[in-house]
Amino acid sequence: MRILLAVTAAFLVVVTAAGQGIINPFDIGLGVRSMGLGGAYTALAEGTEALLYNPAGLSHQQGVHASSSYIGAMGLYGVGWLAGAAPSLGAGLAYLSMGEIYDPEDGTLAYSQFGFVAGGGIDLARTPLPLPFPASVGANLKLCSTRMHDESAMGLAIDLAGQARFPAPFGEIGAGFAIRELGFGLGIGEEGGGWTTEFAAGASVTLPIGVFGAVELCSRYTALGVGWRPIDLVEVRGGIQLSGNVTRWTLGLGVAWEEFALDYALMTHPLGTSHRLGFGIDVGTLLGL
Repeated sequence: MRILLAVTAAFLVVVTAAGQGIINPFDIGLGVRSMGLGGAYTALAEGTEALLYNPAGLSHQQGVHASSSYIGAMGLYGVGWLAGAAPSLGAGLAYLSMGEIYDPEDGTLAYSQFGFVAGGGIDLARTPLPLPFPASVGANLKLCSTRMHDESAMGLAIDLAGQARFPAPFGEIGAGFAIRELGFGLGIGEEGGGWTTEFAAGASVTLPIGVFGAVELCSRYTALGVGWRPIDLVEVRGGIQLSGNVTRWTLGLGVAWEEFALDYALMTHPLGTSHRLGFGIDVGTLLGL
């Protein structure tokens, strides 16, 4: 049993690809819409998922929105996510668990993590800076607590990001960058390990007919995503993510009805398939705010 736990924990570390630190809930793609696009979301980031990819996207938030999601990954672990966003602000909670494995010698063995993130975005058009195009900047503060068997650790990190949108004759062009998880702490065990700091830059294009696409270059992966919103109620997505020698294909579907939204994403992996299911509520409209 101890070997099984060690192998599974090792997988969680390897899946980050960068190898700089310990896996944490924010490393595995908590977003549902974003993962349906292969993770190519730094330039498109908005709503609660901006907390995960680019907090500058919070500057575009209209009203108050809440969302939740659950990820089941190849039967190895599960992750829950609960977040809320208001104009220019957002916060979220994540919990990752591998469950518990009973060993006659050592008792119950487990690996779990709790993560908290809070951030904000500023529309630079509201500042004295004379910019010729719409742009915003943002930052996150992240706190993560790790428990592995009878050991525990905590860590603190920040994200820094920016986003811009350029009007074009054929629609809109977007660009974004992010430095994620600059921090300290989080090490556990003899080898230790910190945050999986990563750097990302992306670009997007949105056409008036409801078609959009995005590309992202990240220190952990390269991603390409496309989507189509034939009507306001439905959005279909697809993408590809390349991480080392691993190629992952993704599919996604979003359905909105009045104040409610339901999202689904599927991501392939050589070791199996992971599923993500999300639910969102437009709290402001629902409560008449």
